This record gives sequence, structure tokens and C-alpha cells, in this order.
Amino acid sequence: MLFESNYKLMILKRLFLFTLLTIFSFLKSSAQNQKKYIYYLHGRIIEVQGKNAVSNVYGKYEFDNIIKALNNKTDSIIAVIRNNNVDHIEYAKKVSKQINRLVEKGVKPNNITVIGASKGAIIASYVATINKNYINYVLLAGNNNYQENNRNWKFHGQVLCIYEISDTIAGKNYDYWQNKENLTTKFEQIALKTNLGHGFLYKPINAWLKPTKKWIKNQKI
Repeated sequence: MLFESNYKLMILKRLFLFTLLTIFSFLKSSAQNQKKYIYYLHGRIIEVQGKNAVSNVYGKYEFDNIIKALNNKTDSIIAVIRNNNVDHIEYAKKVSKQINRLVEKGVKPNNITVIGASKGAIIASYVATINKNYINYVLLAGNNNYQENNRNWKFHGQVLCIYEISDTIAGKNYDYWQNKENLTTKFEQIALKTNLGHGFLYKPINAWLKPTKKWIKNQKI
């Protein structure tokens, strides 16, 4: 009887331990799937000068401060310093493959956001064209007449475009792309009036940071 009682107790302990491990594994997997994955694609000046790039016109590109401002410690920020003069399309293909792998692992598409600034916005626009998953995009200063005349983007996902009206480099609105055939579920624009020109994206100012964070969280502005 004693042996039988001990045996039953051992079985119950094992079942209890197995249940705890199963619950822990489920909770860990669930948390991982709810985690936000944020790609930040910087401007071309960092390709040329490195992370501590400084413009004669717009000042220092505050890369580290931008990443710090975007990071809420529970999300995963992917912010790679690109080499000099990378090809827009080839780099977009690389990012797109990484996104596909995340989705294959169970990450929900709306928990993935690609933020592109200046040249980074051009690359992000190609990602939005190549990648068929309905992820989120924030495009900072990525449109002008040249883009409209030379690109054939066809966006997927949820797209937020932020441009500065004093920006003489890439301060054009996205009406052309919004009205062009695309496969988006949301397409929003915000016009800024910071009077910082193209330099508005060099710093983590609230004008673009706040709507970007809202878009990451629930695709609202």
C-alpha cells in the first residue's frame, strides 16, 4: 500500500510539473507573438559618414537617440548601419526575407513595423511593394517628383507617411501614391510644420515620434 501511494504521488508530481512547463511554454510563446518588431532604416548620410554623421545644414543625425526613443524595452528594435551606397531594391529584398522569417515563426504581421527615413523611406517603400504581409510602415520624408516619375511602388499593409512642408529634398505629400493602385488596408498622411526642413528626421522630435509610436501600437494617428 505504501509503495502504491508513493507511486501515485510521484505520478501526480510529474503531471503537475508537466502542466507548469506547458503553461510556461504557452505564455512565453504568446508573449513572443505579441512583441513588437521594429525596423528602423536610417538616411543616406549615415551610409556615407557613419553613425555619428553630421550635416552642414541640418546638424547631427541623432541615430542613438532615435533608437532609444523608439525602444520601450519590451519590443525588438532592428537598426543596422548600412554600408556606403547600398542598392535600394537589394536591401529591401534582404529586409523582406527577414520579415517573412518572423511571420513564419508566428509573429503577427501587425506586430511588425518598418520605419524608413529619407533613403530609408525609399528602401521601406520597396519593402512595402515586395513583401505581401500586411505589416506596418512609417515613411519619413520619402517622396518627391523624382520618386513619382521613376518608381513603380505598389504598397501593401498599413502605411503612414510623414512629411515636412519646409523640406526641399523630400517634402512632397503622398497623394500620388495614395491615389495610385495599391494593396493597403490603411494609408494615412501627416504634414509637419516644424520649419526644420529635411532635418526634422535627424532628431527624435515628438512631431514625428508620437504618431509613429501610435502607428506601431494600433495603426492609428
